[in-house]
Amino acid sequence: MPTLMISDWVVRLGTINDGRWISYLGESEYSHIGMIVQLYPKILVVHATTDDGESVSNQVIVSELERFLSSELAQKGAIIRPMFLSQKQKQQIAAFTLNQRGKSFILSSKDEPHLYCTTLLSDSIVQFHPSFKPKWNYISAPFFKGEYLFPQAFVDYPDIKIIYQVDY
Repeated sequence: MPTLMISDWVVRLGTINDGRWISYLGESEYSHIGMIVQLYPKILVVHATTDDGESVSNQVIVSELERFLSSELAQKGAIIRPMFLSQKQKQQIAAFTLNQRGKSFILSSKDEPHLYCTTLLSDSIVQFHPSFKPKWNYISAPFFKGEYLFPQAFVDYPDIKIIYQVDY
């Protein structure tokens, strides 16, 4: 594992059906994303999830990196460094994102109130780097119609660096 930094992004392809659908609809190799918000004594990742087997569900939670990328929850994963952010912005974004802990998970399109894994990160980044504009995908499927933000938008974003990959 390389040296990690606060605000590195962590993506994974989930092991449950939801993950496969998200990957398919988003034309993405990954289905979930979080952000590293603490390095010591344990590496912690904040993310919005419906259920990660934690004691809470349908909200923004904090998980240990080891669990986030475990083979129980991930078929594969990666850690991505956003090179376009300053160190100060990274610290501010991580603190802002961490303060979202406990907020309810809301899977809705761009034009409605929303809070899911990708929008948690995107909305936090925009607070301190307003020009951040990841690509939203238009989806027209049963129960989902409108623009949604998928993890692939972060993987494809300019000026990022994939610093670690794992495949189970």
